[in-house]
Amino acid sequence: MLMIELLLSCVGVLLSIAFFTLVERKIMGLMHYRKGPNKVILSGVSQPISDAAKLLTKENVNYSHNKMSMYTMGPCVSLMVMLLCWGAYSHTYGGISSTLKILVVVSIMSLSAYGLIFMSWGSNSKYALLGGYRSIAQLISYEVCLILFMLVMLYTAGSYHFTSLSLVQQNYWFGVASLPLLLTWMLLCMAESNRTPFDLSEGESELVSGFNVEYGAGLFAFIFISEYGMILLLSFITTMLFLGASVILLKTMMISMVFIWVRCSFPRVRWDMLMMTAWKLILPFSVSALTLGLIL
Repeated sequence: MLMIELLLSCVGVLLSIAFFTLVERKIMGLMHYRKGPNKVILSGVSQPISDAAKLLTKENVNYSHNKMSMYTMGPCVSLMVMLLCWGAYSHTYGGISSTLKILVVVSIMSLSAYGLIFMSWGSNSKYALLGGYRSIAQLISYEVCLILFMLVMLYTAGSYHFTSLSLVQQNYWFGVASLPLLLTWMLLCMAESNRTPFDLSEGESELVSGFNVEYGAGLFAFIFISEYGMILLLSFITTMLFLGASVILLKTMMISMVFIWVRCSFPRVRWDMLMMTAWKLILPFSVSALTLGLIL
């Protein structure tokens, strides 16, 4: 039963990612006054499957055996961390206490830095190494604040259990009662997932494409899938923490649409502005909110 549940979870996540990319490209086409995917089969519905087939069948880069091991390990670790996050939440037969699932998911999310390390170092490129430095520094600075905001919501609900969060938010949503926390949380989620306007680790103007500049074919597909899987995961966690558990699929889709809207609307910020926002503004705000939550 455990293997069947894990398999169904992985298949569901991968299909969700495929069609989320299609929705993103369609919405970006509408917002930019251009055509999105509209050729493959009916209105481009099978475009994600065609893109995946193209990437997975292309020839990959051939390095020496020593370099190739680390070069391939990075995308595989990133994909595995993303699937483990979804699997740790969805398991009912995995032996994970339902009360501790959220903490297990957060602990697994923190391992994503290792995939970035392997990708940036194993690429043997200065651009990739600089992009890796930026990514890891960005991840560390924002993950601390993410955890603190999550603890604020969990302490407000009085439990680490997702069911308790949904029961507490039956009459009112935490997102409405604490709108500044929700908006700051969304900013953190975009920075955590390397999305515009915080995609400084992939800055085309100065780093070509950052830590994934040397990747193509199937390994690039792994990086792409892991990034979009984490976007959907963060949208799901946002829904559970701030918007209650009713109609959860619709709410998760709405939150994920915010990522697309921000990408289409805002330019990339400067690196020093991003880091100063993390350490000088958001970190004191999150510590203050956590202290207030503990007192109340």
